Amino acid sequence: MKKIVITGGGSGVGFAIARDLSENNSVILVGRNENKLQVAKRMLGDNVNYVTGDLSTTFGRKKVVDYILQNTNKIDVLIHSAGIYPVNSRDNIDNNLLAHYYLTVDLLNVLNGSRVLITTGNPQAVNMAPICEQQSNQMMRAAWVVTHKTLLVQLLVDKLRNNKTTINSFFPGDVRSDLMDYTKSLTNTSVPVGKLLALGKEFEKISGQFFDEKGNMVDLNLDKYNKVSAVKFLSNYIPNIN
Repeated sequence: MKKIVITGGGSGVGFAIARDLSENNSVILVGRNENKLQVAKRMLGDNVNYVTGDLSTTFGRKKVVDYILQNTNKIDVLIHSAGIYPVNSRDNIDNNLLAHYYLTVDLLNVLNGSRVLITTGNPQAVNMAPICEQQSNQMMRAAWVVTHKTLLVQLLVDKLRNNKTTINSFFPGDVRSDLMDYTKSLTNTSVPVGKLLALGKEFEKISGQFFDEKGNMVDLNLDKYNKVSAVKFLSNYIPNIN
């Protein structure tokens, strides 16, 4: 039985992944909405527990980390599916980048031979969007988040390698959620790639890659997505990352 943590696990993509993983594994759901988490636990059963906390804040992350460390001495899989539709750059940075980085770093002591996965956007957007620090409109904020999440994977590869832990990102597909108006009307509620990447033996040693919704590896532009670029751009938000 694997020990799995899923952020944003109360609804949408996170819940869909939790549903696939909770039957034979111990799952901790993380989210801000306790009502959603309670419903998710009732639906998914005894293998699921949850903790509420706002991962965009230091206090919220501490609450989540304390709960996790009190309930397990190892995490086999950490899945970052929490996120928001940002209306300004600060919310985008705090919720869609720093929340993933700091939670991963705060849990390093219980990540050993583990897998870290980060949900992100459509492969075409990830490869075509320029790395730009401007976030003055909706399109720029969307481009910022998919490129900076991809850079985050490159930043953390070496740090996690010391713990024999891999990190990858993936596009979950278009899934019904409360994230945006159009996603509320979607009919798809399944994210099979989440279970595949979390448990599939063929992905055990793969790190620093990006996968589509079918589990196919997507070739990234290595001139854009590499460790040097990751440090250059992410140092604007994360101090002392070298």
